[in-house]
Amino acid sequence: MANTTSQKKRPDLRTKECPFCEKNTQYIDWKDYPTLKPHIDYFGAIRRRFLTGTCLHHQKMLRLAVERARFMGMLAYRK
Repeated sequence: MANTTSQKKRPDLRTKECPFCEKNTQYIDWKDYPTLKPHIDYFGAIRRRFLTGTCLHHQKMLRLAVERARFMGMLAYRK
């Protein structure tokens, strides 16, 4: 049996704090590209909650903001 202290453990992704809750964000604006960019991957898909640490409430607001930005032509649908 391997020694558990010598093995590197992966960080628990579920312990991340929501970046929007920390700033007390009430609304995610679709025109605010620097806020949306870290939550979009290279292909234009929205990153999952456990990767970004976003809570469910803000993930839903983020999805709506990304949809609106795509509709207005600020973000691509897919690459």
